[in-house]
Amino acid sequence: MHTGTLPAMDVTNAMLADFAQVREGLLFVASGGVTRCYREMLPALLGVMLATVIELDSVETGRPHEVQVVVVDEDGKQLADISGEIQVGEPQLMIGENLNLPITFDLRNVLVERFGSVEVRFYVGGEHRRTLPMWVLQTTSQ
Repeated sequence: MHTGTLPAMDVTNAMLADFAQVREGLLFVASGGVTRCYREMLPALLGVMLATVIELDSVETGRPHEVQVVVVDEDGKQLADISGEIQVGEPQLMIGENLNLPITFDLRNVLVERFGSVEVRFYVGGEHRRTLPMWVLQTTSQ
């Protein structure tokens, strides 16, 4: 039997996708699970979006949370840094119900200057929660 306390906040889903949006509190993802992008030449645009779902318990919904997405290449060069604050107020939750908060981040215009691996790092409240790796590969001529 588990006697410890459960975390008040968790990232339950995170993926890279061709497109993602939030509509009426629901996450819509098209072509999710991207791990590779092929480009003919560089520099080029990364061309993906980050789709996430943060689960908050009722205590966590009333206070602000800092979110941050950092994109780095395999040399550690920072390609993008997106940060902001979320606060949901007082949602109408059932007793014992947690809030699933979908959030998307548009990384389609992040400029990549070299082929190789790229990491998309996601932070909530200053804590690292997920790293999503992907590879930028050169298109092979046929």
